[in-house]
Amino acid sequence: MNRLTSKNGFFADSQDGRIYLLRGINLSGSTKVPFHPDGNTAIDQTLSFQEHEKVSFIGRPFPEEEAVSHYTRLKKWGFNFIRFLVTWEAVEHGGPGVYDEAYIDYVGRMVELAEKMGFYVFIDPHQDVWSRFTGGDGAPGWTLESVGMDVKKIPQGDFANLQYVKGKKYTQMSWPLNYAKYTTATMFTLFFGGDVFAPNRKVGDENLKDYLQGKYIGAMCKLAIRLKNCKNVVGFDTLNEPSPGYIGKKTLSTFDWPFIGVIDTPTSFQEMVITEGNPTKIKRSYMVGFLKIPFGNTVLNKRGINLWKNKEGCVWREHGVWNYDPNGAPMLLKSDYFEKVNGQSVSFYKDFVTPFVKRYKDEIQKVEKSFFIFMESDPSKLELEWSEPIQQGYGGVVNATHWYDGALLFMKREYNWLGIHSFSQKPIFGKKAVEAMFFECISEIKNMSIENMQNAPTVIGETGIPMDLAKKYGYRTGDYSKHERALDKILVAIEKTLVNVTLWNYTSDNTHKYGDNWNGEDLSIYSKDTPISYDKDGGRGVRAFSRPYAVWTIGEPVAISFDYQKSLFKYSFKCMDNKIGECAIFLPNLHYGQGYNISINAGTYDLSEDGTLLYFKGIENIELYGITIYPKEKISLEKLKENNTQKK
Repeated sequence: MNRLTSKNGFFADSQDGRIYLLRGINLSGSTKVPFHPDGNTAIDQTLSFQEHEKVSFIGRPFPEEEAVSHYTRLKKWGFNFIRFLVTWEAVEHGGPGVYDEAYIDYVGRMVELAEKMGFYVFIDPHQDVWSRFTGGDGAPGWTLESVGMDVKKIPQGDFANLQYVKGKKYTQMSWPLNYAKYTTATMFTLFFGGDVFAPNRKVGDENLKDYLQGKYIGAMCKLAIRLKNCKNVVGFDTLNEPSPGYIGKKTLSTFDWPFIGVIDTPTSFQEMVITEGNPTKIKRSYMVGFLKIPFGNTVLNKRGINLWKNKEGCVWREHGVWNYDPNGAPMLLKSDYFEKVNGQSVSFYKDFVTPFVKRYKDEIQKVEKSFFIFMESDPSKLELEWSEPIQQGYGGVVNATHWYDGALLFMKREYNWLGIHSFSQKPIFGKKAVEAMFFECISEIKNMSIENMQNAPTVIGETGIPMDLAKKYGYRTGDYSKHERALDKILVAIEKTLVNVTLWNYTSDNTHKYGDNWNGEDLSIYSKDTPISYDKDGGRGVRAFSRPYAVWTIGEPVAISFDYQKSLFKYSFKCMDNKIGECAIFLPNLHYGQGYNISINAGTYDLSEDGTLLYFKGIENIELYGITIYPKEKISLEKLKENNTQKK
């Protein structure tokens, strides 16, 4: 395999200039948690909090002895691209600067095997709501300790929404609420803006922003050194879905996070107060999006647990955001503390994320200059920008924004007539209007690459569907037609916009009971509990995601479409650089295993030995090529009788 470069907004082979359409998968959902001891968030993780440095992620995304079988399955389904998940914790869980060399080498072997089996890869340093210890995944436990928190106390005092805590119901898809919780919001604020908002709290002589970013980048560079010679590594993601924490928040006296259902709704100020061992009465609300309907009261941190070790106390009280009055009652002093800096309103992405990305890019490309740097922002916002010129021989940037059907993701119901626009947050009604909205959203993401990022390639870094739709309907019946319809709508929009994609996700140890083994999520296209058959091989919604596409093209893609119910595929592309057009098209066995017909407007074609690739070569003086593939007609018994009657 040759390294990839970019050309006209597409990925291209650095040697022969072939344009690639990358169809990929996130590997994997359970990489968020340790392999040993078992990090499944649905089981008691108390020991993980007490001995968080004694874990191993070797075996994520799968045990080494299983690797060939999983890669083979993905290859059979047509994938050629992997968003390979790692976590900061996996690399550096032992302490600052203490790297898990065995894990790093394991990742190296997995990526090398992926190269042998024909997969391009980009490395995703994954996180959700900062860390496993704050209800998500990503950062090691010592990062919280470095700012003064006692990790062991987090499960004891309502400091995070954790799935395994006994005696408290964990609401489906409630983990994003941790973005509003103190531990997550504070760590992101310090990671991106510790020098600005918390200059008095340091590690040695170093401010917290420089300390945390330096350690994070150092860990990813350590991994990059191991992978620099792998030609299939396209590059490194910066940080999965970066969050502003409190940065830019106009007031600390409100709760501002969307949800559907009944939840605690403490203000940010109240979240700060409870960390110092103060039981605090807060409101509960029935929420529909951002709309709050009062639903009584409750008390947080009833046991009076102090989150802080060695009497360090809340970092924000130290900086005058709040304090106690003469009677010992907490009082908010600077409600707009995080909204402005030196009297100027802050822009989280421009003022804090962009400098981090520049620092990250410089350090990763010192290891290997050809690595692309994949950029992300909040999936609900279109705020990516990149204006720095790309140096000759250096990898550029990639727009790796995520996109989901929000209504489907959170309600786990297939409503063809209902959608929520990802960026305007407005409800959309009507089947055709929802489908148009899908295309509009992904087009806006691509336009951001063209207009704000110097026509950088676009990869929809995450998209997918919950497989436990309709109270696990598919598991009970074996009928995954609902899943196919839901997933197809997304992939049709992907095809229309000609962007690259890595579906979320493939989890090798997914089960019907525990899903992806993390916070109740269950989006894996594969499950150990799904019946194995030759065509579907443990897959869920296979007819929709195992679809034909142009793997590479000598020319520029113009249009691609696929009707998964009719197995009807159409592709058109135009010549570039005065070269005769060529392409290779993947032919999934599930759709074309019984034979197919091919229609072309000009040129010739041949097949690979295994019949899964169609090689097309055009002729001179043709500017636009068109290829149509459809299955050979299957004659039913009734149709055969009808034909015989007509002949008589």
